[in-house]
Amino acid sequence: MGYVIRPVAPAEWREIREVRLTALQDPVSAVAFARSYAEESALPDEVWQQRSSGNGAQQFAVIREPDPDATPKGTQPSADWVGMAVVIAERPDRHSVNAVYLRPEVRGSGLAAELFSTLIAWSWERTDRLYLWVHEKNPRAEALYRRIGFERTGRTMAYPKDPAQTEYEMALHRD
Repeated sequence: MGYVIRPVAPAEWREIREVRLTALQDPVSAVAFARSYAEESALPDEVWQQRSSGNGAQQFAVIREPDPDATPKGTQPSADWVGMAVVIAERPDRHSVNAVYLRPEVRGSGLAAELFSTLIAWSWERTDRLYLWVHEKNPRAEALYRRIGFERTGRTMAYPKDPAQTEYEMALHRD
């Protein structure tokens, strides 16, 4: 059984919605999102469809390929969406990574680095700089970003859900 990391197609808005809502219920990952589960789950289908259609952003999915040998005869094997990330083109010289998430059972497997490799390659076709924000209480994510090559810029901002908490901006520049 392998994994595929690829851009999300517009018709896959239901699948990426499910991954995002799962992420918002994960206490470890919820700090990576500016909105709550309650806010996101109340969004109408049209918003999810619009998010999947591009509009200056590209969503990426991590999908576990089905094992055809483990699928009962007469049924279609189904893929399991286990992760996501979004790259937003804020302006031509600034793309930002948002909503990075992997389900707990695949964390530590190397998939996060593969996910970043894919979205960085996609971004380098469009810009030379990539940014992200990391929550002060998410040291595991910050350690991953540092291994990939991101460095703190010195900029901070208040966490949107709790202004008493801090997020740090990190950047990766193509040499």
